[in-house]
Amino acid sequence: MRVLITGASGHLGPPLCRAFLRDGAEVRVLLHRRKLKGMDTAVETVWGDITKPDSIRRVLEGVDAVVHLAAIVEPMTEKNPELANRINVGGTRAIVDLIKDRGMSIPFVYISSSSVFGLTPDATECLHPDRNPCHPVTVYARTKVQAENLVKESGIDYVILRLTPVPYEKISYTDMKYQMFIIPLDNRIEFCHPDDANLAIVNAVKYFSKVKGRTLIIGGGHSQQIRYKDLVNVAMGTFGLPLPPRHKFAGEPFALDWYDTSESQALLNYQNKTLDDYRRDLAAKFPAPLIVLMQRIIGPAFGKLIVRLM
Repeated sequence: MRVLITGASGHLGPPLCRAFLRDGAEVRVLLHRRKLKGMDTAVETVWGDITKPDSIRRVLEGVDAVVHLAAIVEPMTEKNPELANRINVGGTRAIVDLIKDRGMSIPFVYISSSSVFGLTPDATECLHPDRNPCHPVTVYARTKVQAENLVKESGIDYVILRLTPVPYEKISYTDMKYQMFIIPLDNRIEFCHPDDANLAIVNAVKYFSKVKGRTLIIGGGHSQQIRYKDLVNVAMGTFGLPLPPRHKFAGEPFALDWYDTSESQALLNYQNKTLDDYRRDLAAKFPAPLIVLMQRIIGPAFGKLIVRLM
């Protein structure tokens, strides 16, 4: 099987490519300008602009499934709504129309976001696509809803996967500072380990006949329903640092919550890892002596000052 992955230069792309390769699939990626560093040489690269059908027409030749990741995310979407619409909505329309025009009956996996539900601080039950409507509050979420709708109305074979927060494999300090403080510490979130998210996407292609036409939430499950401060504590604690002062974090609710993933788990069987696994994975990305130095010396001595300066 040859799988096309659009937007593979984003934070989900490289590990997802590796997951498909491990599963025995051939992988083709559509890239615009940015190269994939450290990607397996088995990955086939095709250059093109997702918003221009003539540019990407050849990318669909010989593929057996499409995973559509291509999108820009916050904060860029909020700074440039026109660009967000052109890529997130227009890019989705371009590739969906090409599949439809060619009469291709192949799995199309659209990667959406749980943020489409909007603000739900008063929710008393876990959110589910069949019970809870979309009320997007950001440009990013609105473009995701628009793209979901055009996929549903296109007539092609599809499944929509709304992902809960998945930690980046690599993140810049600037991105970390922006993303860390925009969510209130007590906001409900549902953690999803990157390996589990990738497995869900791989299995959505493998077992497409079971999920075709559905909109599913991909999250860590009941045991991974936490408060945002729990995730921050894991990230900071790995380096011996305390939780930053509460006043640094947003006070207004954020468009994240807990979700009913029983259906997606029953169909895709992907929930295997936890926040504790992520803690170990995060520490393993750095030299052990550095982690020891941070946890035993730098953190205890300078941790409070470091987090105040963030």
